Amino acid sequence: MKPYKLLSPSNQSNCVLFNSPHSGSTYTKKFTKLTDLSLQTLRSSEDLFVDQLFSPVVDFGSFMLSATFPRAFIDLNRDNEELDPLLVNDVTAYKDTLKVSAGLGVIPRVVADQTPIYNHRLSIDEANYRLQSFYFPYHEKLKTLIKKTWNSFKKVILLDCHSMPQSSINLSRRKDPIDVVLGDCFGHSCEHEIVIELKYLLQEAGFRVSLNKPFSGGFITRNYASPSNNIHVVQIEILRSLYSHEKKQTKNSEFLSIQNRLLGAIEQFIKRFEC
Repeated sequence: MKPYKLLSPSNQSNCVLFNSPHSGSTYTKKFTKLTDLSLQTLRSSEDLFVDQLFSPVVDFGSFMLSATFPRAFIDLNRDNEELDPLLVNDVTAYKDTLKVSAGLGVIPRVVADQTPIYNHRLSIDEANYRLQSFYFPYHEKLKTLIKKTWNSFKKVILLDCHSMPQSSINLSRRKDPIDVVLGDCFGHSCEHEIVIELKYLLQEAGFRVSLNKPFSGGFITRNYASPSNNIHVVQIEILRSLYSHEKKQTKNSEFLSIQNRLLGAIEQFIKRFEC
């Protein structure tokens, strides 16, 4: 299985790239045999249909990269050294982060609701197989796209696309309802003008938008951003229940409407920052 799907425009006409690292939905028999969880439970960690939600951006002249494999198998939005010693045998060196401690390292120990994925430990060979065959090739492709775009336009704006369950908003104890969260690592991953313009355009499209709370940006946002070199990254989290039935894991009747509103804002954003 190829680790990524790349949608290419007939002509790259702008410096905006799109990335969907958590929407992969190919659950191989080799993987599902390692767990007693149902497919529905495994998919609770998946950014349902985010790749489909954003895929028409190729018509605006942008590339879009998305994962084919699921987040429960390996998480692209983590450092490759965030291996979980409670899951993987013979881990000699790892980054002991809060995500790893919570079971959400580069190879997750649990799914979104904290249900354990495995009833046994994984070998270091299995961990290395997933990193070498899926994680590194994906990131190499993303690096290639960033380099190609920078060489063409001397500027890159990477929009890292995700979805968030309603439960994550509930846990954040926000009193005001939100539809979209934009993360710029509290001003460190992109020029302020970029994220403020994106926020404004999404609000004009009718979305309730928050900045950095409760999601300020993950590994991809932090790792690839270099505003001083004109490489800017913004993480986008869109409320999953807006366009899907979370429990049924199907699109709802509002999918096309939400997509059209979202793409309208994105198209205006691309025109605003045409490089």
